[in-house]
Amino acid sequence: MRKGYRITFESFDLDNPDDTLSKSLLTEGKITKPTNCLDFSLSHEQQMGLIQEALDKIINEKASLINEDSECCPKCSSKFTKKGSHVSIFSDIFTDHEVSIRRLRCSKCSYEPPSTVRTFLGTTMSGRLTEMQSVLGAKHTFREGEELFDIFSAQLRKINNHNRIKLVAEGVGKTLQTVSRAEKEMTQIEDAEELILNIDGGHVKSKDPNVRSFEVLTSVIYRPESLQTNSKNTRKYLSSKSCAASTQNDNQAEIIEDTIIAAIKEGMTPKTHITALCDGAQNCWNVAEALMPLCEGMTSILDWFHLSMKMENISLPEELKSKFLRIKWHLWRGNTDAAIIRLGQLELKVKNASTIEKLKKFLKYIQNNHDKIVNYRERKKRGLVFTSNLAESTVESLINQRCKGQQHMRWSREGLNPILQLRARINSKDWDNKRKTVILNYAK
Repeated sequence: MRKGYRITFESFDLDNPDDTLSKSLLTEGKITKPTNCLDFSLSHEQQMGLIQEALDKIINEKASLINEDSECCPKCSSKFTKKGSHVSIFSDIFTDHEVSIRRLRCSKCSYEPPSTVRTFLGTTMSGRLTEMQSVLGAKHTFREGEELFDIFSAQLRKINNHNRIKLVAEGVGKTLQTVSRAEKEMTQIEDAEELILNIDGGHVKSKDPNVRSFEVLTSVIYRPESLQTNSKNTRKYLSSKSCAASTQNDNQAEIIEDTIIAAIKEGMTPKTHITALCDGAQNCWNVAEALMPLCEGMTSILDWFHLSMKMENISLPEELKSKFLRIKWHLWRGNTDAAIIRLGQLELKVKNASTIEKLKKFLKYIQNNHDKIVNYRERKKRGLVFTSNLAESTVESLINQRCKGQQHMRWSREGLNPILQLRARINSKDWDNKRKTVILNYAK
């Protein structure tokens, strides 16, 4: 006996399930013995075709209900006159559909209720497609996003071209900023006794031919109990955190506001103590200091990771390396004055002009952050945070992975900022809670 399969679409009366309202064939074919992993199922193209046919039926069944019960004009109460229908395009995740919607017009005042996909929904794209385009645009280059869509859709679709993905990602990112502002007033969470704040910056290449690069500021804030480890001697990770990022040249206004929102989401109150770690740049300290009036107190710490990296970048003759290590020994124990004295002594023994200049800059760095250098050794012994690398590299996760993956990549502040808002939300693990609100507001 030879076998075949037939897949049909039926609409039926929910009150009388046996009452079929319409029935149509979607696809049919032969059932044959599979010979390998490629013919065990339907081909990719066949699967997409089946989705196309099924969604065509479902979407147009739903569209038939639009204006179905509209009889009188809401403006003048006159009766509507039927004017045929409008056919418009609706794009879903993998498929595009022609949608027919009944068209009505008031015979008295000429008012017409929405009769196209755009006028009825505010958009021609499904919310899930908008979400997928924005997330792919945030995580990958726009052209990579286009290629991924083409692969999974098994066809080239204009709706998924890289320019469209760019526009959607930027638009959703801007909508996310608007929603985040309102969030500041609505956020309610358990009060936090202690919070850890890390602020850092990174540079990305600029589209502006007159500007080589511009800085992006990032912040991550979390509760100490969120810092966890899977087992002994493994790298710690954060089970929960809130991130913020900004490219704006606005004297840190946006990053400060977004960091405050992130802190509130983590439970900051006037009774919360904050431990702030920065790389030593004044613009980063400005962000941290903006939170001081909002909390009980703040411990400001020059991040040991950045401090030690600056020392790694200074090359010295072999005979002077032990003296430099002694300076690091003092800094590790918070003996800043002793380190400054020994730096001055070491500078006199160095003959290379380039090395002398590096030592002078490092000395200035230590002097500028004198009151923020702590006893790192003691904090480590007590299990207290003293470096930001335990909080993962926010610059790496928010900026470098997306913005520096290819040498030719160039950005504008305005173009990058919405993408960073999306990446900050995704890295905060907050996107799932926010995406529905953002997508619906974006579609308005």
